[in-house]
Amino acid sequence: KTRLRPYQQSGVRWLHLLAGLDLGACLADDMGLGKTIQVLALLLVLKRQAKGERRPSLLVAPASLLANWAAEIERFAPELRAVIAHPSAMPAAEMKALGPQGLEGVDLVITSYGSLLRLPWPATSAWHLVVLDEAQAIKNPQAKQTRAVKKLQARQRIALTGTPIENRLGDLWSIFDFLNPGLLGSAKEFTSYTKRLAARAHNPYGPLRDLVRPYILRR
Repeated sequence: KTRLRPYQQSGVRWLHLLAGLDLGACLADDMGLGKTIQVLALLLVLKRQAKGERRPSLLVAPASLLANWAAEIERFAPELRAVIAHPSAMPAAEMKALGPQGLEGVDLVITSYGSLLRLPWPATSAWHLVVLDEAQAIKNPQAKQTRAVKKLQARQRIALTGTPIENRLGDLWSIFDFLNPGLLGSAKEFTSYTKRLAARAHNPYGPLRDLVRPYILRR
């Protein structure tokens, strides 16, 4: 229901490429550049290309953004059948009773980080995509919501954040531990690696930048 700008088209193609390779992707465009609409376009493409049984996708976002996602879907992608699994949109009993059988025909389930902790079925469902909005919410690997997110089973994982690194390099490790587990090693290995990089005289973090560049798109 709209025309994507050229850089948004490039973003959708990049996301689609990594989805086809079952690789995690971090869309790190600045605020206002349309991360939401690029994800909705990707979901539409995947829906139209699907053959046989289709898995729903899961979007996890701060509770304050759920209504915005619903409005964007209604405005730009009404072809997507979305369900909001959150007390603001669904009775608690009905929300807890949802599961693989209750999601038949659904393209996208939208929930909050807080609700994810209280619902049993997201962790036992097989998702096509798991998308995290404001993915800096999982920067603390010890937080309950981070552990809950990393238990989710998906064919591909996408993180949306304008700040992949907020305060320290460990933020980046935690996001990548969700996107592509093992790529940056364990937390301990990553810490040792970045300490060695910091001791380099020239372009100290160049090797790390080269390692993660294929999986991060920022404009």
